Amino acid sequence: MKSTEASSFGSELDLVKKSLLMQKSEILNKHLEFKHAQIATDKAADEADAVVQDLQDNINIQLHERDQLSLLLIERALSKFADGTYGQCESCEEMIDLRRLKARPLATLCISCMEDQEAPGKNLFQ
Repeated sequence: MKSTEASSFGSELDLVKKSLLMQKSEILNKHLEFKHAQIATDKAADEADAVVQDLQDNINIQLHERDQLSLLLIERALSKFADGTYGQCESCEEMIDLRRLKARPLATLCISCMEDQEAPGKNLFQ
């Protein structure tokens, strides 16, 4: 890779890292809002309101759990930035295409390895 290509690649990865840090911050802010909402929840006056409140609480819990998983994956990607392995395929150890990383910053496999892993019958006899 030429030095101008390498610096361009590095600056593009910096943008991906900044995006991950922003997503992490947003999730942490939502986590605080979730905690405050759980504390501030009042008991509903009638049965219909209680059912609606329970449904809303369940949705909020599911969203919170999804965010927690996203946060874990973001932390994992950021740790790869720290140790210099971000963008390296976990299967073949080749570099993942920059376009893929920009589209899916949490990707851990290159397209080829991902397709191999998702191939029908791949894991049947292993």
